[in-house]
Amino acid sequence: MKNKEKLIIYIWLSSLAIILLIGVILCFERPSSEIVQANKDIIKMSENIRAYYRNRPDYWGLNNSEAIKLNLYVGKMNNNQILNNLNKSVIIGSDINGNQVMPGQHSFVIGYKDLNKKECIELASLYWAEEDKLGLISMAILNDSGSYEFSWGNNGLPLSKAQSKQYCKEENNILWAFE
Repeated sequence: MKNKEKLIIYIWLSSLAIILLIGVILCFERPSSEIVQANKDIIKMSENIRAYYRNRPDYWGLNNSEAIKLNLYVGKMNNNQILNNLNKSVIIGSDINGNQVMPGQHSFVIGYKDLNKKECIELASLYWAEEDKLGLISMAILNDSGSYEFSWGNNGLPLSKAQSKQYCKEENNILWAFE
């Protein structure tokens, strides 16, 4: 074999190896389909809630019970509790405890409870399409280390995967606040 032929084979094999390596990296960096669906469910629930309350002065009365009664939730029911596709509790209301939104309150939260570190990192760093950002005020990660709130602009949204790794611990709750 001539040197020129060896060089061509070497370049071809090197290119193939680089393409395969990029493919493997992209597969591991991409969030799982369950995480993508969990995010879509947050967006759908917020759309359902905002549509129902559109002609009302505020979100007064909203909590899990009301969301269930009005069929505003996305997910499944287990013992009168909303579960997402990750089998984690969904909280709808004014805070992580699912307290009822009070009169004059112009925002509400949707929360996922008891997320493991991987789920937290993937959900917290997931990209939100421009049309899905509508109404999203902030996101908070709550765990034993503290409560960390992020909003658009100076304080962090959207979070990078590296930032999410910094805040997510072994057991987490994430709240998304909407107006």
